Amino acid sequence: MNKVVLTTEIDGALNEALEEIARFEHRSSAELADQAIRNLVEERIATRELLYQGLRLVDGGDVKAVDSADIHAWLLSDEDEFPAAR
Repeated sequence: MNKVVLTTEIDGALNEALEEIARFEHRSSAELADQAIRNLVEERIATRELLYQGLRLVDGGDVKAVDSADIHAWLLSDEDEFPAAR
């Protein structure tokens, strides 16, 4: 795997918390930072793919809409069943 060095500045309190977690997990701060960046990148890629898929569905006319007022009312209710699309 091709590796590069990334240098950044973080808040001192954040660094202390990171080092404490690293000690607890018997890992280095760099390993935790690497994992955090991987998680962020994977999440953003997945979110972008979902967005593009949604846009393809909308462009293809394969989407039914749920009125925002119905969703709002559902959120404030005790109902378990999500409002029906139109």
